[in-house]
Amino acid sequence: MWGKTYNIKNIYMGRLSYDGDLAEEINNFCSKNDIKTGWVSVIGALKTVRLGFYDQDRQEYVFLDDIHSDKPFEISSCSGNISIKDGKPFAHIHIVASTRDGKCYGGHVMPGTKIYAGEFMIQVFAGEELIRGVDEITGLPLWQE
Repeated sequence: MWGKTYNIKNIYMGRLSYDGDLAEEINNFCSKNDIKTGWVSVIGALKTVRLGFYDQDRQEYVFLDDIHSDKPFEISSCSGNISIKDGKPFAHIHIVASTRDGKCYGGHVMPGTKIYAGEFMIQVFAGEELIRGVDEITGLPLWQE
């Protein structure tokens, strides 16, 4: 186990584009604003939900078929961290999304999660960059010391 110390350098708040891809929008904003390490949170609603789950046996992300939905969802909780992966800013985001009847589904935000309306906050951290690399044990792109 290890950890690093950071201070808040800046805070951005903004609105996500209608019909934009949630992860892509955050990653593009981070690239445009040179955000390399931080924390992101999002509130709003989704047109399309694509959730993933890390299959530990296969060591890969798989889509959750029963949550692969084009029905509207409310974002009940959505947060993640920002670090460097493959030389670019990368937002690793998890979400809990709820249906009209209050059922909640959660998982890793996958490509194709489309925004209906969304507002975000990104806390940018000052300090050493966190770089992702493939972890030999889990196969996940985890932070390297």
